[in-house]
Amino acid sequence: MFEIERRECEEIRNLKGWRLIYGRRKVGKTYLATRCLEYDDYYLISRTLNIIHENDEIPLDDGINKIISLLKEGKKIILDEFQRLPEKYLDLLATVYPNGTLILLASSLGVLSKVIDRNSPLLGYVIPYKMGIIKFSDALASVKDPYKALLFRDPWIIEHASDWSDIERNPQSFYYITKGLIGEIFQEEDRKLTQTYEAILLEVAEGMWNSSMISAKLQAGMDINPSKASSYLDTLFKVGLIKKIRVYKGGKGSEWYHDLDSPIMSVTFYAEAKYKVSEKGNKIVDLTYPISKEIQFSIGEMLAEYYNAELAYIPQGDIDVVLLKKGKPFIAYEVKNKFTEKDARKAIERIKDFGISRAGLVGVLEDPPNSEDSIGPERLIEIANEIKKREHNKGSVSLW
Repeated sequence: MFEIERRECEEIRNLKGWRLIYGRRKVGKTYLATRCLEYDDYYLISRTLNIIHENDEIPLDDGINKIISLLKEGKKIILDEFQRLPEKYLDLLATVYPNGTLILLASSLGVLSKVIDRNSPLLGYVIPYKMGIIKFSDALASVKDPYKALLFRDPWIIEHASDWSDIERNPQSFYYITKGLIGEIFQEEDRKLTQTYEAILLEVAEGMWNSSMISAKLQAGMDINPSKASSYLDTLFKVGLIKKIRVYKGGKGSEWYHDLDSPIMSVTFYAEAKYKVSEKGNKIVDLTYPISKEIQFSIGEMLAEYYNAELAYIPQGDIDVVLLKKGKPFIAYEVKNKFTEKDARKAIERIKDFGISRAGLVGVLEDPPNSEDSIGPERLIEIANEIKKREHNKGSVSLW
């Protein structure tokens, strides 16, 4: 297993006192916490509401009492799956503060209310930190390959695939894994993965990016209007399954472009939406479209980070990456594996015809023809390393 350096390590290490590290399942919270933080003991709350400590499973009351005793002694304790802890125990934990260091890990975005709600006994005691999937720049700086970096943004996939070709050869199995993970996420959020939520995720994976598009596709079978679709999308955003990218000149009702937050989820759900892989088995499928879309947005996210800008989407003009500063485009890019001279000329003209004066080309696999802002594969890696160095200088590098 190779290592991907992650900036979150130093960030969570620099948090002082009691802290809550939260985010959806399988983004690496436990791995990073147990490798980046100094701690004396680790406890896990099981689904049966017992405490797992080393190889033993003990009653919840006994486990919490043991944790309280250790905190009073000044110990540093990790308590994993904190979202499962019944609220009656929060008062008990609060009585120990500020003794020791309590590090809470939670696989739920809704858990935040347990520590910042005005009625929470932990309010003001615990600093929350949200963790997502691996930053594209972190992955690229480590693996030196844009497409592998895209795949490995979800850390769980590292043990199961070495390239996107593994997903194309085995789409059914990877779809079942990602669907199961989504089901776990909903379970931790005390929700049910309904047919409607699943249908919306499939539509988003296939490129239906706003509520109007989704409702038009699903209205006949599910009676979903744009308002209902928007509400479902908001829920999916809150549980960490969908990301929002600002739309530039999108018009009312199209302020945000919606996409699945995880590249592997986006690609496998596209495989199901397009090819019904759950029914047809592991037949080799063509996943060029969703992989291309995800590499485009991941590169866009990295360039936005590099320029301290905001990534945006333009519905018109077929422009791949648009970066905004102060709400206006300051640069745009066409992203392709390889460019011909004709491709490059047309791309630059299209961007400038849209009114964006600064136009560039990103060649993912080989250097594009020279332009005022050409970026080839080596330069992409350099940019990732420059971001890494900049973050390191701020005190934030870690290992996956």
